[in-house]
Amino acid sequence: MDGTLLMQTADQMLDILNDLVSIGSITLSEAEKHIPFRVEHYLKQITYFKENQSYISHHPTMDGRSFLSALYKHNEAEKTVIMLSHFDVVDVEEYGDLKHLAFQPIELTKAFFERLDELPDDARKDLESGDWLFGRGTMDMKCGLVQHMSLLEKASEEKWKINLLLLTVPDEEVNSTGMREALQKLLDIASEHQLTYTLCLNSEPMFTQTPGDENHYFYTGSIGKIMPGALCFGKESHVGEPLSGMNAAWMTSVFSQEMEWNEKLCETVNGQTTPPPTVLLQRDLKKEYSAQLPSVSVSLYNLLLMNRNPADVMRALREAASRAANKMNDFIQEKYRTYRISQDKPVDIRILSYEELKEYACKKATAEKVEALEYSAAMNTPGDNREQCIKAVEQMANLCQELSPMIVLFFAPPYYPAVNTGDNKVIKKLSSGLIEYTKKQYGYELLPVDYFNGISDLSYAALQAPLSDMNRYNTNLPGGQELYSIPFPAMAELTAPVLNVGPIGRDAHKKTERLYLPFAFEQLPRILEHLLLMHQKQ
Repeated sequence: MDGTLLMQTADQMLDILNDLVSIGSITLSEAEKHIPFRVEHYLKQITYFKENQSYISHHPTMDGRSFLSALYKHNEAEKTVIMLSHFDVVDVEEYGDLKHLAFQPIELTKAFFERLDELPDDARKDLESGDWLFGRGTMDMKCGLVQHMSLLEKASEEKWKINLLLLTVPDEEVNSTGMREALQKLLDIASEHQLTYTLCLNSEPMFTQTPGDENHYFYTGSIGKIMPGALCFGKESHVGEPLSGMNAAWMTSVFSQEMEWNEKLCETVNGQTTPPPTVLLQRDLKKEYSAQLPSVSVSLYNLLLMNRNPADVMRALREAASRAANKMNDFIQEKYRTYRISQDKPVDIRILSYEELKEYACKKATAEKVEALEYSAAMNTPGDNREQCIKAVEQMANLCQELSPMIVLFFAPPYYPAVNTGDNKVIKKLSSGLIEYTKKQYGYELLPVDYFNGISDLSYAALQAPLSDMNRYNTNLPGGQELYSIPFPAMAELTAPVLNVGPIGRDAHKKTERLYLPFAFEQLPRILEHLLLMHQKQ
């Protein structure tokens, strides 16, 4: 290669990383919109793209952002690798009075030396070694994007006999709007250029499996994430007569006890276990203070997945709700006896999926009116997708309040389906080659893990469940496709296996987020190059 290349040395890649990090592309910020143009600026300095400018494209999303694709195409190549990354980052409030340096890695790293006593022991040790760069986005995941840019340059200069499609997207940290809207574009690009996708490579950073873990990993899949919700509809009453009503806030707390850290809702695959579920939101839906019992309450939960799909999750939710309802009934019966309250019949707490609630509503009113109610409730509600979803299920429950007391089970955005292609023959060969290469070149073993545990856009790169099961997500999403949609049919058309090989980093989403420089810019570029050349020869 000649000496005009711009993205090959450690210093060159570090300079580009610092520049990209300096654009504080927090999800949904104005700066997030600027990143694709900065990436384009660098790519257009590559000789290949000077001659093939049409192979770099901006693709607008429905909400006014954009994602970028850049194709290196070899006319004799049969294989195409999608190199996937995201360029948005999370907020920086936790940096406190150093927030102004969160996107200035060199300055922030220097500033931390003045505050050694404020750092955790592991972060202080890393800082003092001089081998780590601190800053928001350094590890998650602008280093991975720089790696892919570097690979495009080298492949085009050396004329590798393989096609590489760089795809970098916004919004991975919130709703993955970029990747969800990119799926159809990937199919369109393949059709336009007659490409066959044979691998989807992401370069999210390595995550430790346990605190203090020093092993090196790559991933043959990505863990799934779904956000189930429960709307509890009780019975209103004055606080002076609590026994004549049913407090929905209490109902929600009982259900949350069935969800929080429940090991029965964890999955274990090949020795890897998902973290347990946890509550993310829990509140009553009273508009203002009054002396009335909360009659409606809602909760949302984080549930991580491996093999389970939405149909499986809804069955598990129903079981948890049944246990909670039994506990509520037992509690009520005991209190009735304590307070000598007679009753005509036992309390019956109904358990309904949102789909079932909506079907019931359509029997009371026309389907058109119910659809209009759902749409209006979701689209006219301020706030994010979660708030819109909650409003839609609340309005549907209000329409059917004669069913109360009830627990309505539903899904809220986002949903990241689990994906794992470790058993794919292509991935098996690449995995063996990666392990052998790193052991020989660097003296350590790069260990394969079935699921990347940091959640990633690889979730949308393949569909590993029947479309009918995935449709249970759509039918139990209040607000429907207009609110939030995943193009499951397009996912089903993407059949390439997935792989995540990225830098070593620590403390994603914390103020001590940092990148290990010797690996990032000395070893990782060689590892990724070896990976792609192996795949070219397969």
